[in-house]
Parts: sequence; C-alpha cells; structure tokens
Amino acid sequence: MTQQRTLVGGSGQPPVGLATSAGHVLQLLRSNAGGYSRAELLDITGMARSTLYERLDALFAAGLVYESSPLHAQRGRPPRALRFDDRNKLVLGIEIGHTHAGIHLLSLGRDIVASARLPIDIRQPQEAVAGQVIGESLRLLDGRQPVGAGVGLPAPVDPLHRLGLERTVLAHWNLQNLQEVMESRLDCPVLLENDARSMAVGEVREPLESLVAVKVSTGVGSGIIVGGALVRGAHGAAGDIGHVRIPEAAGRRCRCGRDGCLAAVASGRALLADPKLSSYGSLRQLVDACGSDPAVRAAVAEAGQLLGRTLAATVGTLNPGRIAVGGLVGVLPDFLLACRRQILDDAFEPSLVDLEIVPADSRTATAIGLCRLVEESLYAPERVEQLLAQRAG
Repeated sequence: MTQQRTLVGGSGQPPVGLATSAGHVLQLLRSNAGGYSRAELLDITGMARSTLYERLDALFAAGLVYESSPLHAQRGRPPRALRFDDRNKLVLGIEIGHTHAGIHLLSLGRDIVASARLPIDIRQPQEAVAGQVIGESLRLLDGRQPVGAGVGLPAPVDPLHRLGLERTVLAHWNLQNLQEVMESRLDCPVLLENDARSMAVGEVREPLESLVAVKVSTGVGSGIIVGGALVRGAHGAAGDIGHVRIPEAAGRRCRCGRDGCLAAVASGRALLADPKLSSYGSLRQLVDACGSDPAVRAAVAEAGQLLGRTLAATVGTLNPGRIAVGGLVGVLPDFLLACRRQILDDAFEPSLVDLEIVPADSRTATAIGLCRLVEESLYAPERVEQLLAQRAG
C-alpha cells in the first residue's frame, strides 16, 4: 500500500452528513453494523443509482464492502445487506505506562484476540522501550498482519507534533520518530494518542454520550467526550488535569517541575512518596495492601477526595452524564468512594442530575478506544478516497 501511512487521530465520532463519495458511503455502512441494502443507500444518500453503484463497485474491488445475509422483506426476493468488511482485520492496541506495557490484538469488532503484558521503565531511552514493545508485539502477532496500530502514551499527544514534552515523563522521547520507527517495524499505519483519552473513547456506550474518563495510576490524566466526540484541545493537552494547581498541594513538588499540582498529592507516585507508606517498594504492592493497611486506606481516600474536588469543577463546566475512574489507584473502592462524595458535595446541583460516577473498565477500555480511533482514522472518507484513487491509477 503506497498511501501515506501515518494516522492522525480524529474525534472518535463519525461525521454526520449525506454521502457524496465512496469514502462517505463506506462511512455510512460502518455506522450500522447490520448494513444497508442498495435501495436503502439510494434513499439515504439521494445519489443517482449509477453513481452509487459506481462507488460500491470501487469499494467491493478494494475489499472494503461485502454482501452479507438477506434483509427481511414483506414479499419477493429479500435484498442482501451490504456491510463494511471488517472480517479478518486486526488492530494492535498498545498501552505504554510508566512501569508496564499492555499489548492487545483486537478485531475491528472490538473483540480482544490476544494480549500480553511486559515490564518496562519509561525512564529508559525511547529506543530501548520501543524495542521491547515492538518485539513483544511481533511475537503476539505471530505472522499476522494488522491493518493498523494505536499506541496510548502517558503524556499529552499533539497529532501534528507541535506540543513539547519537556515537562512530561516523556521529555526524553521524540514522538514523531517513535511513530516512524513503529510504522516501519510493524509494517502498518500507527496512531499515537494519550492513554486517558484512549480510555475515554473506549468507555463510550452511546453515540452522543458526554463523559469524563479519569486514569489514576502512577500519574493522573483524563479524557473528555462531548456529544460522542473526543476533545483534544488546541494542542492536544485537553484533560491534563493532573497538572492543575490546587491549594492542598502547595509546596509539593510535581514530576513536571512545578509546585502544587494535583498529581503531586493524588497520584500513585505521590502515594509512594508518602513517608508513612515508605515500606512499599512499588505501586502494585501499595495497592494490594489497601484492604489490610489502615494507613494506605486513609492515604488513598484522601487522594480520592482531592481528585473529587478538582473534578467538581469539571462537572460544572462540562455537565457529563458519566465519570469513569480507572487506573491502578482509581479503581480502588476507597478512592472512588471519597472521590464521588467530594464531587457530590462540591458541584452545583443541576450539573449532578443523573450523573453516574463509576469505575472504568481498566482492563479493556484503553485498548478498545485505541482500536476505535485507529479504525476512524484508517477508514476516514478522505483516506479511503486516496486509497481508491491509487488503485484506479
């Protein structure tokens, strides 16, 4: 495939509008898992029969559409449904954390086919960490070829690489180079995205849902969905609530180099730095002790309370229908309970109507979100048009 490989993330929501090209026809078919008949497509798009059939012929030839089971008809021969051909198409979802990487192989139907987890140290040079992750990804693929890969990172991600990483845990990384290396080694298009934003996309249940997904592990981050669309902001930093200054963190130094950030008091790193919890050598050990060590429970609850205070402002600003809290620390019952109570205490009542505050599906949400983002970018109308033009040429 000679088309441009690099994937640039979109909103995570298919644009709405009449189909005007083969790419838009495919987008319409992708929006409905059951597919549409040719007659339904003619009715929905308003296109001339000859034009629609020409678009469909190109999509069939490219292996992007197939005829599935017949649709129900009142009489006569039932029409067959045309569907987006997601059969036998696989996506790699790679979560790179501070101390571990999760690698998942998914179908475009969002089913996880295989998974692996390996220890890493994000402080190591990019080449070393990328080499580990790519090696394990190739082992998991076992000769299978993915149509694309999504990589979730614990830092703000600007698709156009305009945002510096100097104040982040990836200050020593070059994301443009990372993308190029991974595309070369994996032999497929690669999309980079912030891990919390990827989790937010994976948490979406309804097409027009508004939610905030928060990940609390070594650090603190969030992803924002408004009306079904992912919010990235002007330069890819939307949702970076871990570096909002709060009074309770005054004088506490954050990993970013500033004093007073939320992450300096409400993250896994902050918990491990607590002198009262110095006996725990890793965040996993600390989390596992939460049910038996009163000091850990108290510290975890306090961290949840501080996050809740910050999220109350987010609730008042965005009025989401759901807040999903995930990550190694975020899913702890004491953390979530304290966070929920603080939000309910601090936020303005109208913004709390029907608000759900629940644990996120930390095991699969990020991988599913990455898969969805890769699909939306890989099969975006303009990219499909580029592919079809190259095939025709």
